[in-house]
Amino acid sequence: MVDKLGRKLSMSMMFFLCCIFLLPLVVDQQAGLTTALLFGARICITATFTIIYIYAPEVYPTSVRTTGVGAASSMGRIGGMICPLVAVALVHGCHQTASILLFEAVILMSGICVLLFPVETKGRDLTDSVATVKHIDVTSE
Repeated sequence: MVDKLGRKLSMSMMFFLCCIFLLPLVVDQQAGLTTALLFGARICITATFTIIYIYAPEVYPTSVRTTGVGAASSMGRIGGMICPLVAVALVHGCHQTASILLFEAVILMSGICVLLFPVETKGRDLTDSVATVKHIDVTSE
């Protein structure tokens, strides 16, 4: 899917599909259905992280690749640490609907942001320097 549709479209599709899996959880569901919907959402988010680990190194030129991917990964991990704290606090405060809607909003905005990324790396060679990236981006527009 990633090679045929591209990284951006694959990521955004996974974000939007995750929203679809989470949406029914705004209202109470049976335990089995809740588990299945959460499992589907988790698959989509895991797929998104897998795609971002393909996409991110391709965006950065060799001279800054490890720094760029490391910084991006760190930000994602910080979000991963905050997420359970927010979810547990909201659910324990009897605000399950609010927690689902919050996650829906964040995931939906993430999918839209991915569509707005300026670079699609599908079929492109890795670049070696920042000057090459600037040249490629200017000529591709």
